[in-house]
Amino acid sequence: MTLGEAVILGLVQGLSEFLPISSSAHLVLVEHWLGISSADLVFEVAVHAGTLLSVLWFFRSRLIEFAQAAVGGGEATRSKTARREIFWIIIGTIPAAVVGLVFKDEIEAAFSDPFQTAVRLIITGLLLLSLRFCKTGNKDVGPTSSWWIGVAQAISILPGISRSGATICTGLWMGIRPAVAAEFSFLLSIPAVGGAIILMLPDAWGSGSLGMPHLVGAIVAAVTGYAALRLVFAFLRGGRFALFGVYCVVVGALAAFLLT
Repeated sequence: MTLGEAVILGLVQGLSEFLPISSSAHLVLVEHWLGISSADLVFEVAVHAGTLLSVLWFFRSRLIEFAQAAVGGGEATRSKTARREIFWIIIGTIPAAVVGLVFKDEIEAAFSDPFQTAVRLIITGLLLLSLRFCKTGNKDVGPTSSWWIGVAQAISILPGISRSGATICTGLWMGIRPAVAAEFSFLLSIPAVGGAIILMLPDAWGSGSLGMPHLVGAIVAAVTGYAALRLVFAFLRGGRFALFGVYCVVVGALAAFLLT
């Protein structure tokens, strides 16, 4: 892999991991049309580590609260709230963990079909556009909503279904406040991305060594991932989150047309 290819794939991974436009769809389509391959498992681990680093840094204050609550420190009321939120994250992680382990081979096979990926990207776009009809709620995440947001995350393992798009939309349709839905979605991504890295490590171990392209890809993914997180919250505050749906429908439809 060249440095140029590493930059392109790191950019795609970083931006589309957190923007509701499906990182998996963009990687599948970019690799298909540009003839770039990310079959290098060490590179995949590196760019995933980059995006994980960006979300850890973005939510560092919240994660410190969670750590303090876990060891019994911090202010009592805030610690109680933090422990409850940790439990909701655990509940929300279960569906994706089960699906990822049970259907690992089927999921990997889905990444070899660019056309179906494009179709699922259109579905993501329609889901985002449905928010035009969704009233802004004022609820917080609870046991039921955390479970269904987790189910949405499990479905988004399929390439073309945006993880952030599916989870945030589910939260918004369940009446959760936009900023809370987004924060929960991205906090939920931490065990999801971390788990993906762990699953890739056995195959990546011994398959190659860490080189400059891997480091460049990881850095690009981390920087662009952080920028994407800021952009998502800006669009939510401005009530423009559904606009990402237009992009997904147009790109998905164009890709499907070109692939027929």
